[in-house]
Amino acid sequence: MKTIKLFPLFVLLGCIAVQAQSVDYNKIILPERVQSADFGEKLVQLAWKNHPTNEIYRRDVNIAQYQVGKSAADWLNMVTLQGNINEINIKQDANVPVFLPRYNFGLIVPLGIFVKSPNETKQNRERLSIAQEQVNAQKLEVRRIVLKSYNDYLLAEKVFKIQSQQFSDTESNLKLIEQRFKRGETNFEVYTSSQAELNRASIAMLQADRDFKNAKLDLEQLIGVRLEDVM
Repeated sequence: MKTIKLFPLFVLLGCIAVQAQSVDYNKIILPERVQSADFGEKLVQLAWKNHPTNEIYRRDVNIAQYQVGKSAADWLNMVTLQGNINEINIKQDANVPVFLPRYNFGLIVPLGIFVKSPNETKQNRERLSIAQEQVNAQKLEVRRIVLKSYNDYLLAEKVFKIQSQQFSDTESNLKLIEQRFKRGETNFEVYTSSQAELNRASIAMLQADRDFKNAKLDLEQLIGVRLEDVM
């Protein structure tokens, strides 16, 4: 009995599926005119609009477009038009014998123009395509790093809230133990242990506060504005 090999078929279908999945870069970075309710998408839009690095990529595309237009017209600089108009032609003196043509015009077209100019235009179009793909690659990178920074910010915020609550609970517990210690209901060892626990909770809260503020700064560096000002 023959065995049907399905692996090559799966590979073929997989290749077709991959080829069919093209990236919509207007979804990677939403156009400025599109207002999203998702806060993360707003941050991505702001980062793409405000960060100077992205402006450099956009200007590279503009330069490449100028070069394409320039190379398409450069062949005109290689074409030479020559003519010969002398005093006899201007005065039109019938008494002066003319043995040569009165007017002499010529057009010089270097043969290399038919190779050089199209090749330069093709090269500049390839450079334009490269510049455009660099913009697309930058869009993917901006989206990744902004959303990652936003996730770090949200995590740091939650950790800070947890540590703040932990510090508050530990502080309240120490006050109760301190009262019991004064009444002689607990020993000095329990009291000092509670104090040490409060110190640890205080340090953890301070570290969490620092991490939260730093995460906020990292995100604001990407979007170019204060987080509170994002509507």
